[in-house]
Amino acid sequence: MQGRPIVIALLLAAAIAAASWLLLRQPASGMGRAHAPEPNAAATPASTAGRAAGPASGRLRVESSVPGASVSVDGRALGTAPREAELGPGPHRLQVTKDGFVPYRVEVQVVPGHTSRVEARLDREPPRLRVDADVPGARVFLDRRFLGTTPVETREVPPGPHQLDVAAEGFDIHGETIDLGPDGREVVVRFKEVRLDETLAVTHKHGVGSCRGTLSANNAGLHYQASDASDTFSARFADLLPLQVDYLGKNLRVKLRGGRTYNFTADSADALLSFQKAVEAARKRL
Repeated sequence: MQGRPIVIALLLAAAIAAASWLLLRQPASGMGRAHAPEPNAAATPASTAGRAAGPASGRLRVESSVPGASVSVDGRALGTAPREAELGPGPHRLQVTKDGFVPYRVEVQVVPGHTSRVEARLDREPPRLRVDADVPGARVFLDRRFLGTTPVETREVPPGPHQLDVAAEGFDIHGETIDLGPDGREVVVRFKEVRLDETLAVTHKHGVGSCRGTLSANNAGLHYQASDASDTFSARFADLLPLQVDYLGKNLRVKLRGGRTYNFTADSADALLSFQKAVEAARKRL
């Protein structure tokens, strides 16, 4: 009997603890359940709320110092300057070109909602000199300066007259004066092609007296056109002995094989010697 009050006390304590636990589990009177924030509302800063979207592109206007220059952007042809185009924002590769001028290349920055302006100033290209020959690897000299071997090309020669010399093994040196203009120049030297075109004003010395005329030579042979028609003659090189020059005596000797001998003089012994050398050099190659 003494143990019953203790049991009752323990049961009462358990009942009170259970009631307290149930009361703590119930929500407070007048309060609703809390809702989690919506992701969009939390992710949108107040500073950007209601802001309109800005322009997605900008414009580029290109002008050129040379009319009719071609304009391209990022490798895409746009037409001729002046030219305006709408482009995406950021860097773009601009190129402006025209034949005879150094290409203008630049990177431009396009800003959305703005127009970027570029004025391309094109400089004229230096004149081009190209030298070739029918003998590969011929040595080319310009104003006594070695340029290279054929074919050779350069844009480092100023416009104006220049002395061109081209040499190939086994052939006489080719020399000429060239005039390099703004449009450039191309020279082809033909060592293997025999070109003989010499003319010299001479006096034909007779046994008694003389007559004036013109001595000429081409690939067909030698020809003398005299003021006295009876002295005029033409001869193939095969019918002529080698021409001989007496420099001090200012005399050019022309002798037909098994025939007549002609003696010519001129105002200059150098002119006679130059004529004789040109003819004999051509005869060796014909």
